[in-house]
Amino acid sequence: MDTSASPPGRLPDRIVHVHIPKTAGTALAAAFRRAFGERLRAYAPRFEVDFDPAGYGGCNFFSGHIGYQTAMAIGGDMITVLRDPVDRFLSTYYFLRQLHASGDEISPKTSLAARHGIDAFVRIADEPALELDFDNRMAWQIGFSHRPEARRSLMARGVDGDELVRMAIANLRQFKIVGMQEDPEALVRAMRREYAIDFSVERMNVTRTRASVRDLPSATIDRIHRWVELDLRLVHEWVRIVETGVAAAV
Repeated sequence: MDTSASPPGRLPDRIVHVHIPKTAGTALAAAFRRAFGERLRAYAPRFEVDFDPAGYGGCNFFSGHIGYQTAMAIGGDMITVLRDPVDRFLSTYYFLRQLHASGDEISPKTSLAARHGIDAFVRIADEPALELDFDNRMAWQIGFSHRPEARRSLMARGVDGDELVRMAIANLRQFKIVGMQEDPEALVRAMRREYAIDFSVERMNVTRTRASVRDLPSATIDRIHRWVELDLRLVHEWVRIVETGVAAAV
């Protein structure tokens, strides 16, 4: 009996998972590890600024909070998951409160979330500690990079909100799979279709206690919209493109 055959499934040279925070990225990465087993040689988790091309050798799976610029430099099948921006904002806020309450992370951003209820939190302005996680995170990460220095570089070059959304949409067209967290079944079907594997995603890192969008007053929702205006435009436009069949996603 030949036991040398590889397990079922088509594993490309590289898979690059652009993990937007609070889009089930940890669960997605775990699903890939289950599906491909020992064939999946993962690059150790790093912040985007710490990705080192010299260390890519032998790795075929990259998953992290990296932007499109870094993902393209790595090269491979790019995958990402988007989420309703208001819901992602709320999930991030309550997750930071959870981290602070448990003592797992005591930092300026978790302290701000712990100190302020959601109605007060959304009124905070000009706070650098909150920029990365809340200020149009999806548009920046998919458009170029979420890091502050990268954002400043683009703005210095005259890139405004309209252009950033256009860049992000153009970049999404380069992804092998773009999922929506609100439709996990479609994401699973896309993975099975693309890689011919038995693929399933289990819930992980779920925020245990949080309000939903429908629980909040309209004034609070309006203020969240100001934080995620470009993310809202990005998701709306991408969904429109997919529904009209202009772009391949899930």
